[in-house]
Amino acid sequence: MAQVQANPGMFQMLAMTTSEDPSVSQNGGAMPYISKNDSFAKGYKDFVFNNPVGKIGIAETEFGYHIIKVDDKQDAIKLATIAEKIEPSEATNNKTYEQATKFEMEAANKDFAALVKEMKLTKTDPVRVKAIDENFAQFPNQRQIVKWAFDGDTKIGSVKRFEIVNVGQVIAKVKSISPKGMMSVAEARPQVETILKNKKKAEMIIKKIKGSDLASIAAANKVTVMNATDLSIEAPNVPGAGFEPKVVGMAFTSKAGVVSKPIEGNSGVFVVNTKSVTKAPKVAKYDEYIAKVRQQAVGNSGRVLQVLQNDADIEDNRANFY
Repeated sequence: MAQVQANPGMFQMLAMTTSEDPSVSQNGGAMPYISKNDSFAKGYKDFVFNNPVGKIGIAETEFGYHIIKVDDKQDAIKLATIAEKIEPSEATNNKTYEQATKFEMEAANKDFAALVKEMKLTKTDPVRVKAIDENFAQFPNQRQIVKWAFDGDTKIGSVKRFEIVNVGQVIAKVKSISPKGMMSVAEARPQVETILKNKKKAEMIIKKIKGSDLASIAAANKVTVMNATDLSIEAPNVPGAGFEPKVVGMAFTSKAGVVSKPIEGNSGVFVVNTKSVTKAPKVAKYDEYIAKVRQQAVGNSGRVLQVLQNDADIEDNRANFY
């Protein structure tokens, strides 16, 4: 607060280098316009709406402390709310029902995608569901569709029509049934393809990194050396890169002036040269830290339960009763 009041022009840089919120540090603290109806914390909104443009100050909320600078304000007045209820006519409902019934009958023996195109309907991407799921694609509380999919008489290729209130007719077709155990390569691909590609890219980049100082390494790879100040282990964010705990951890454990080995981070490959590490001052009272640890401990029971479930051989029959 003292730094930004002494030099308001440094607000953006300070936000990027010191904020514990990655969404704030990545955009230099810039926030969009907000209204009094927006779901921001009360202390935050009180400061914004009760202070003039240019004011810099601190607001406290349940999320912590926020140093805010009011950049601009625009007055607006709500004159009226206009709404028109649109409902389908009986003729439209009948036509939709006939079309959906026809599609359901023909889809049992014809190509599903081709029939969608022929009848000019809307096809969604394949939906993967588990036996106790409640939602189906973008439709919440559609237990009826999920139960049908897992019914003993439902096979691959089965087609059934469902009427959903306030949505319309949904025709579902069972595309595949995954056996118990590890998923196939085709099913796992969307989840791991990006991870594996990034690992391969990192390996290729690391092989190209040569040099004894950051300047020569940067020049060889056509990138720019950047300075990162006021990093902390508690909030391991790197300005311009985001959440990078490996990079920050290496910076704290490296000797000053020594170029590190290449580090495979979340958003790229990094090489760091630590300039200095400031030892944290002795803490007189640990009340704030204790409160934080206690808050984290609330979720420990859930994590322990999940580990026990993964380690146990459980026969899950909930779908039979739900």
